[in-house]
Amino acid sequence: MISFSAATKEALSVLPVKPIHCKKAELSAIASCIGLVDFDEDDRLMFVLQSESLPVMIRAEYLISSLCGKAAETSVIRGARGKTALFSLTVSEPSMVSSLLKGLGYMTAKGVLREFAAAAPKGIHEFECCRRAFLRGVFLASGYLRDPNTDYHLELKAVSDERAEELRRLLQEFGLEAKLTRRKGAPIVYLKEAEAISDFLSLIGASKSKLEFENVRILRGIQGEVNRRVNCETANLKKSANAGMNQAEAIEKIEAAKGLRALPDQLREIAVLRRDNPDISLQELGMLMDPPLGKSGVNHRLRKLMEIAEQC
Repeated sequence: MISFSAATKEALSVLPVKPIHCKKAELSAIASCIGLVDFDEDDRLMFVLQSESLPVMIRAEYLISSLCGKAAETSVIRGARGKTALFSLTVSEPSMVSSLLKGLGYMTAKGVLREFAAAAPKGIHEFECCRRAFLRGVFLASGYLRDPNTDYHLELKAVSDERAEELRRLLQEFGLEAKLTRRKGAPIVYLKEAEAISDFLSLIGASKSKLEFENVRILRGIQGEVNRRVNCETANLKKSANAGMNQAEAIEKIEAAKGLRALPDQLREIAVLRRDNPDISLQELGMLMDPPLGKSGVNHRLRKLMEIAEQC
C-alpha cells in the first residue's frame, strides 16, 4: 500500500505549471537536493539527478523537457536484493547542460559552477509563486509526510545548514514556524502542528492530500473529544460508585451501633435505600423515594448520615 507521503508526491509529479520562472524555481530546488555534475568519457560536463523516488524523477523529466524542449536520458540503477532501485536522469548534451545550469542559477555567465548546497541562486524564487514552486521541489526531492492517522509530522531534509536556514525563512514568509533539528548529521526542517502542515500542503499545490489530511484531522478531533467525554464519564461513574460504597458502609456502621430505627424517618428511608442500592446514582436513588426527592435533597440527607456515622 502506498504511503501518504508517496501518494502526495505522486499527485504533485503531474501538477500543471505554466510560468517558466516557476518551473526553473522548482527544478532548481530539486537539483539542490539530488543534483550533481559529472563528466563523461570525453570529459564533457553532465547534469545528473538521482533519486529512489520515481515521482520526483517524472517531475524532473517533465520540467527539463518543458524548459529545454528536449528530454533527458533516464536509467535505472538496480538496487541490491531487498533494496530500492536508484533512478537516474542525465543531461549530457553540452548546450543543454549549459542552458539548464545557467537557467537554474548553478552556473555563471562565464561558465563557473556554483555549489548545489549553497543558498538558492539570486532571483530563483523572487516571486511568491516561485517560492511556492521552490518549496514544492524541495518536498518532492527530500520531503517526508507522516500518515496523519498516526501523527502530525512533515519534514524537509536540507543538504546544508545554509539551505536549512533558507527553507526555514521561506516557510516563515508564509506564516509557518518551522523548527530545525539534525538526523545522522543532516539538518532537518520540520513542522509538527497540524494546521501548519495543512497550510504547507495548500501552498505547494497538494490540494487532494490537504483534503485527505483535513478529513483525518477532523475525525481525529471528533474521536479525541469522544474519548475525553468517555474518560470523564467513566471517572464520574467511578467516583459515584466509590461514594455509594462509602455511604453504604457508613449506614451499616450506624445500623450496627444503634440501629436504623433510631434515625429520623427521612434519614431512615434514604439509609435503607442506599444500603440496599450502593451502586446507583443520587438521581436514581431519589426516584425510589416516596415522594421522589431531587438530587440535591438526596445528597443533603446522605451527608447527614455520614456525619452521624463519624460519631458512632
